[in-house]
Amino acid sequence: MLKHPDIHLRLYRAILAAGAAFSVISIVGNYISAFPLAISAKWIFLFFITVLAFVFSYNEKYTYNIMFGVFIFAVCIFLPFAFIDSGGSNNNALGYTFFLLIAITYLFKGLRRTFLVVSLVCIFVIMHVLEYYYPNIIAVYHPHTQFVDRIIQVPILLLISYFIILRFAKEYEKVNKRLEAFANLDELTGLYNRRMFNITMEETVKNNKNTAVLAFMDLDNFKLINDNFGHHVGDEVLKELSSLLQKTFGNDRHIVSRWGGDEFAVIYYGDKIELSDKIEKISSLFKEYVSSYEETAGISTSIVSIGDYDKISQALSDADNALYKKKLKKQQNRTKLS
Repeated sequence: MLKHPDIHLRLYRAILAAGAAFSVISIVGNYISAFPLAISAKWIFLFFITVLAFVFSYNEKYTYNIMFGVFIFAVCIFLPFAFIDSGGSNNNALGYTFFLLIAITYLFKGLRRTFLVVSLVCIFVIMHVLEYYYPNIIAVYHPHTQFVDRIIQVPILLLISYFIILRFAKEYEKVNKRLEAFANLDELTGLYNRRMFNITMEETVKNNKNTAVLAFMDLDNFKLINDNFGHHVGDEVLKELSSLLQKTFGNDRHIVSRWGGDEFAVIYYGDKIELSDKIEKISSLFKEYVSSYEETAGISTSIVSIGDYDKISQALSDADNALYKKKLKKQQNRTKLS
């Protein structure tokens, strides 16, 4: 399962890579815009900071403290210096501020996020107050130079922000899909779990119960396999039966679920006799497979028409009772033969 810290770490690395790339682009852009060479010093410094942070991001012991330090540097040192050195509000300070805000919001939580956001707002306000009251501290450049710089940097900054947001959205989309799978699927077999079965049963009874059939399946003497060969073999046996069920019914129209333990349930939209024939084939194939572990192992099955019932509980109860009687009858027959 994807964990939130893993997502944050990948996003952090993506932001560091973007920061390093943007530094190189800005150095080249400053050269094209005819800015003084000294103005690129901050970008050179940022490039080395992001590269080093990227390397240290693979050391879990220091990663998150270094990440916090990188953003303190970006907010409290790089941003003010860039604002003063690059022409104040005539340059791209607002774009950098929004980019930092996006990154901080995604990567941090709790007090660290609050501290960085408050610091970012305060720095932004202080910079503009200083520019208004002490304009002489702000570097001044020819309007054409500023224009060329914005034409180069702003679109790149927007694209980087877009790709960071897109990366974040895709990462969380993956998480949501995995969470949905964990909520609806049985981890061992890949079949629907009991929760999904219950939801589908409710929908079936409401909408199309007259065309639906319920089957319960239970493994015979499954405990003997676990006791004699271990639970890892027992798991493989469950997976084999699950595979046969999936191949036969799929999970597109019909619902196949692991009811619990070694019990399985099928909601089949079709004819009762047709379902019985399919389960008979599954039972035969499974018997061939499982006999190598335990001769008496196999499947007991009960089938009821959902349309015969007004209440889900009664349908489940009758199917369960019928299954129990079949298993008991099998056990009695084996006792007589022995």
